[in-house]
Amino acid sequence: MFKNIPIDPNNPSQGCHDLLSAWDDDAIKVVVLDPTSKVADVKEFYDSLFPQLGKVAPFAEDATIKDRSSQRTGEAWMEIRYDPKIENAYRHSSEAQPLHTDGSYIPDFPNSSLLCCVTNAGDGGETVFINASDVVNALETEAPKLLSYLTANVVTHARSGDSRHDKVISKSDGIWKINWNYYCVEKSADQEISKIAETFHMFLKNSPSIHKNLLEVKLQPGQAILWKDNEVIHGRNSFSATMEGERFIWKCAFDVGNFL
Repeated sequence: MFKNIPIDPNNPSQGCHDLLSAWDDDAIKVVVLDPTSKVADVKEFYDSLFPQLGKVAPFAEDATIKDRSSQRTGEAWMEIRYDPKIENAYRHSSEAQPLHTDGSYIPDFPNSSLLCCVTNAGDGGETVFINASDVVNALETEAPKLLSYLTANVVTHARSGDSRHDKVISKSDGIWKINWNYYCVEKSADQEISKIAETFHMFLKNSPSIHKNLLEVKLQPGQAILWKDNEVIHGRNSFSATMEGERFIWKCAFDVGNFL
């Protein structure tokens, strides 16, 4: 599921090639790019790699805008930065973030998200992942009726002026796919869907099988991580922080291997 790929900041072509090769492997869902020497400006470095890796999407959001339907900025990069002054935004808090997919409410979301780390001080703050197939296996064992509902019914997610109508769990070309964010399930959803959403949210939080199969990755300064957004769900462990910016990561939506 996971692969660490060294990349030379002075000659990154081989590392980019290795990432594209790993991306074609159905068994690999999460990739870390690990610079072999210090990167002076993390965002600038990864921005320079885009022509060799794929296409970035302008899906950044600004959590300081209170109206969630208007948070889209039209930019590519957004900050995942600890700032306790910004309320009701996981990307600026130190709380654990529940498992989700980034593209849950965006119909044309790229095949990946990318995080690159400026600093990740303090204890905790690991990005956590679980393969969609492991979620399915956990549901089959612990909650088969819930699995039946999630694979048979469309659930609408909506935010920032976008909406996506999709099954939470589906299978395509033999690969399990997942589309989920508890906090983006459409607010006007009927009572049945709202109840199912709450049940699945609590299942992901409390299931022993889910916890057993979590992959935890703590990014180090200079590193980047990419994952197949609709083949895993991801979240974040809580972390300790006393100063603004103590954990600071740049994020963008990214289409690996798409050069059009």
